[in-house]
Amino acid sequence: MSAWRPPAEAPPVPWPRIEESLRVPQCWSRCHQLSLRIPEDARRAAVGVLLWGDAAGARKLVLVQRGYGAPHHPGELAFPGGMAEPGDRDLPATARREIAEEVGITGGLWELGCFPDGVAKARTRFTPVFFRWEDPDPAFRLDRELEQALMLPLAPLLEAPWTLERLERHGLALDVPRLELPQAPLWGATAFVLKAWLDVLAACPTPVD
Repeated sequence: MSAWRPPAEAPPVPWPRIEESLRVPQCWSRCHQLSLRIPEDARRAAVGVLLWGDAAGARKLVLVQRGYGAPHHPGELAFPGGMAEPGDRDLPATARREIAEEVGITGGLWELGCFPDGVAKARTRFTPVFFRWEDPDPAFRLDRELEQALMLPLAPLLEAPWTLERLERHGLALDVPRLELPQAPLWGATAFVLKAWLDVLAACPTPVD
């Protein structure tokens, strides 16, 4: 399958609509857990869902690509994130620390909220923490284990040619979204969480003041 090439620019997604998409799961019966997979590791992790934009709304989503020689998930696309450490106040603090360590962003992050937890293929439960980032000149200082940072236009992701891939892990079969990108396929736990959020976002109208 050929790779999807998103446009370089797209209209912004208004911030109130994004905030509403993070409130919707609070009414779900399983509001804190997205995946049916059972984590084996008692430790917790967090990822930063970094939305770059301006006052008009979110324009781009930040992902990182692991280095091809990285010890874990080489070459894969992911949100910046990792395991909670004893010095972290909470999971949003873990996400902030990982964003600072992996892409060098240490300020200007406005926490929007969390999405229900996913479970990585290493069977670790992770919390997606959403951040608003409005730096007018976005730049990254990458960790040495990363190949690159990507800024994907957010609105086109809602209409992108996602497919489903059946994965069977530890006796549980899951249909996991997959999107072919020029850099690498977007799949696994990252795609599972991202597509679930995009589906909620697509159904959310922009709130009227």
